[in-house]
Amino acid sequence: MKIFGCIVGLALLSVQVSCLKSPPGAETLTACTNIAVRKEVRSLTSAEWSAYTEAAKAAYNDKWIDWFGYLHDRIAMPIHGNSMFLVYHRALTRDYEKILRGYNPSVSVPYWNSMVDYQKPDTSAVLSNTGVGGNGQGDGGCVNTGFASTWEYSYPSKHCLRRKYNNGTGISSWYSPEFVTHILQSSVKYSDICAGLENSVHGVVHLSLAGEMDTMYSPEDPAFWIHHANIDRLFSQWQAVNPDERTYLIDGVAPDGSVMTLNTPLVGGTSKPAYTVMRLGYGDMCYTYDTIEKATAGDDASLLKRDVQKCIPRPNPATEAIKQLPVHVLEKFYPSFANGTVNPLENEMTSLTPLHPIGYDGTFVPRSPNEELRGKMPVPAKLTAEWKNMQNACEEEVKELEDRACAMVEALNKANYLSPYLF
Repeated sequence: MKIFGCIVGLALLSVQVSCLKSPPGAETLTACTNIAVRKEVRSLTSAEWSAYTEAAKAAYNDKWIDWFGYLHDRIAMPIHGNSMFLVYHRALTRDYEKILRGYNPSVSVPYWNSMVDYQKPDTSAVLSNTGVGGNGQGDGGCVNTGFASTWEYSYPSKHCLRRKYNNGTGISSWYSPEFVTHILQSSVKYSDICAGLENSVHGVVHLSLAGEMDTMYSPEDPAFWIHHANIDRLFSQWQAVNPDERTYLIDGVAPDGSVMTLNTPLVGGTSKPAYTVMRLGYGDMCYTYDTIEKATAGDDASLLKRDVQKCIPRPNPATEAIKQLPVHVLEKFYPSFANGTVNPLENEMTSLTPLHPIGYDGTFVPRSPNEELRGKMPVPAKLTAEWKNMQNACEEEVKELEDRACAMVEALNKANYLSPYLF
């Protein structure tokens, strides 16, 4: 399946994508009357974080966490390494959110903007005792910090929550906001954004945390949900940049090797077609993200057409630093910056996400860029052969993306670029 899917994926480059503004059946999806707003985990108040963790604990006690681990493991191959990845995990994360809201209707799954932690991920407040906990300890790799430190699972056998950082006590560099901005601006087709996110920021976080996170029952780690909410956020933002064209844009390879369409059924015991999860704010997708909410300036969360003037970002040091790069670098990696049409939803450089402890209710003051690190961006860690095999990944796609990441870092360092995310 992996080799066949990879070959078919390359062959489909010349196939016209499916782009339907109103696909058959979409008229049955009604607008949501109550839309949850997913926030960056470090922007939650103490009360919001407490409500979320208490709901997660209740779900754990009722064996829902074991269930999601089992489900994800049972259908692992069809939902990775092809165009099912983004739409399926969107539906899965929404199902988890609905379970939590059954315990507390005010709860939404927060997202973890892991890109801002990319230089030294192990120092992130998210991986602290006030967050989801840190590295595993001892031979068993059991996590003894965070709100899930006492959790034990029954699937696939009885075990603790485990992590094993890929550098022992530390974690190798992840993908930066600069590179994810490149992915958002350079992805034209659904299959571009799907492969770009899966093989970069998605894979490197899973692999480097390890333990549960480098298995196919990874939903047992509470880091899984806030990580996948972030992947879905980036996909949602990419859609919202051009909602008329991208809301129902889908293409690439389906799990069976055929062309992925809006009517391809989601896997995992449901026959719902893919189009049912493509539009936020409609049907069962009754949520949005704080980044989209801010960019749409009061419009609803359904990815409707907006006045582009509302999407002009305010100047900030991160964006201004990127815009000072040589023209040929901008044209190669940041086409929207180069032609002056950038939308804040395709720009992960718009703000420095708060790096304070989770639930911190004080005033946050961003770090100042470290001049000593000018021109010294690190290269992101690469995916291992074992991971690529487990994820059904296309070798050519992974190599092309990793080469692109290295080329971007080399070009930015050569231009003496100072990343505000280094400290």
